Amino acid sequence: MDMHIVNRIMNLHAPEWSGEVRSINYSPDGKSVSVTYRVTLYGTDAEIFRESTGTSSVDDVGGYGDPVQKAEAMAFRRACARFGLGLHLYHEEL
Repeated sequence: MDMHIVNRIMNLHAPEWSGEVRSINYSPDGKSVSVTYRVTLYGTDAEIFRESTGTSSVDDVGGYGDPVQKAEAMAFRRACARFGLGLHLYHEEL
């Protein structure tokens, strides 16, 4: 599932939201990078957040973005899924 699709879902269903990278960590052997991302939803009297991580191999240069961008996109999608947003996009049609 593409990050831009999840972003559209967030804007539609939770227009008061923000996201931020909380950490970027490389594995001790330098072969992978992990990103922790936080999504925050703002309500009238409270805010709630969910965090998740995404990991990419530093050798993964195919497709869109560098390994850090790929790990960030994965972490963003997973954090949104922890709110229940976009879960239907993870399942294949029956």
